[in-house]
Amino acid sequence: MSGQRQRLSGNCIMEFAIAVPLLLTFLAGMFQFGYAFFVYNELAAAVRTGVRYASTTDFDGAAGTNFQTRVKNVVVYGTPTAGSGVPVVKGLATANVNVTWQADAAGIPQIVTVNITTFNFYAVFRTFQIPNKPRATFLYLGQYTS
Repeated sequence: MSGQRQRLSGNCIMEFAIAVPLLLTFLAGMFQFGYAFFVYNELAAAVRTGVRYASTTDFDGAAGTNFQTRVKNVVVYGTPTAGSGVPVVKGLATANVNVTWQADAAGIPQIVTVNITTFNFYAVFRTFQIPNKPRATFLYLGQYTS
């Protein structure tokens, strides 16, 4: 009887040796997917915050240089005045943020769009790239908010 138990315990060790790598691979994949989803949601929230700010702030003329800088700072740092500091999403920089608008004949924006151009992030086992997403578009209401 003890000889049969030894053979059965050998089977358990073999099944364990086959199952563990599969389970670890599955868990690592779930972690990577979850982390990628988390980063994307953080980026989407930052873009929504930035475009909300852009839709209600003052516009500074046809070039909109200060306008773009303030909106990019809101997306990256969470505040329009911060030129440096800790980004809301690790690795995000103002160079990754694109601010565009459609203006009327007087040069006042009617629609403001904010998106992340190309963003790379490392999720433990590999680097992911999110090209031209997330994106948010709002109507510009800045001339009516004063």
